[in-house]
Amino acid sequence: MNRTRSTKNIALLAALLLLVLSALSACTNKTNADEAKETESKVGTSAEAQTEGTSAAPEKKTVIKAATGGGPKPYIFVNEDNEADGYDIAVLKAVFEQLPQYDLQIEVTTFDSLLTGVTSGNFQIAVNNLSYNAKRAESYLYTYPYDKISYVFVYKDGATPIKSFDDAVGKTLEGGAGVSITTAIETWNEKNPDKKIELKYTDADTLIELQHVLDGSNDFQIIDTAMYYSYVNEYGLEGLAASPLSDEDTAKIASSFYAYFLLATDNDALRQEIDPVLKKLAEDGTLTKLGQKYQNRDDTSPELDQFEKTVN
Repeated sequence: MNRTRSTKNIALLAALLLLVLSALSACTNKTNADEAKETESKVGTSAEAQTEGTSAAPEKKTVIKAATGGGPKPYIFVNEDNEADGYDIAVLKAVFEQLPQYDLQIEVTTFDSLLTGVTSGNFQIAVNNLSYNAKRAESYLYTYPYDKISYVFVYKDGATPIKSFDDAVGKTLEGGAGVSITTAIETWNEKNPDKKIELKYTDADTLIELQHVLDGSNDFQIIDTAMYYSYVNEYGLEGLAASPLSDEDTAKIASSFYAYFLLATDNDALRQEIDPVLKKLAEDGTLTKLGQKYQNRDDTSPELDQFEKTVN
C-alpha cells in the first residue's frame, strides 16, 4: 500500500467524521432550543389562559329586592319606560351604586304588601317615603333618614294667607278618614273646642281636593310640599298659593319629620352597609341635588346629626 495515499484517506475519513459529528451536534442543539421555546410558549399560553379565565369569571352578586307601592309622585312613580322612578328610587339606586357586591332589583307592588313582603323575606327593603312609627319600629329596622318631610297650607291666591292652625280656625278643609292630616285636624278640634277648623270628610283624591280650593268649595288644604309643587306643575293648577308649616304645626301631623328605608329585623348587616352610604350622600350634596331634581326643593337632606344614630 502506498503510504501517502493511506495518509490522505485517513485524513479524509477524519474530516468526514468531524462533519457528521458537527451536524449531529447542531441538530441536537436546535432540537433542544425548539423544545425549550415550545415549552416556554406552552407555559405562557397556559398562564395567559389562566389569567383570562380569572378576569372573565363574573363576580357573583347578592340580589337585593326592594318593594315600592309606585306612589305618590314625586317620591315614587312609574315613568315612561314602565320603571319605578322618583326621589326615593333615585336615592336607593345611588346607595347601591356604591355597594357593587349587590344586585338591586326594584319591584312595584301594592302598598299593603310592602311590609308584609319584607317580613316574609320576599323583599329585603321597603321604600315608599315611610316615616317613623313606634309600633312599626317593633317589627322593622329603620335606616338613617334620606328625606326631610315638610307640609304647606294651600289656599286660593289673593285670599288671606294661612300660616298656622290658628289662622285656619273657622275655615274649611276636606280630607279622608284616617289620613294623618285629617287626624291632626280632629285632634286640634278636640283640644280647641272654641277654635274649631271645619272638616269635610271625603274619598276624593288630592287633585280633586286642590281643585276644590281653586273653585272655592273649600278654604284651604294641607299637603306635602313636594306633592304640592308636583301637582301644580303637572296639572297646571294656577291660582293657588302656599305657606310652609312651622315645625310646631308639622309635629301635629307627623311624629317624625323624616323618611326612611325599612328592613326586616334580622337584616341589620345590610342596614350597617346602607347607613354609611346614606351619610356620605348627605355630606357630598347628593341628597340635595336629587331633591332639587325631583322635589323642586333645597331642603330635602336631613341635618347631619340625624346620621349619628338610627332610630331603632
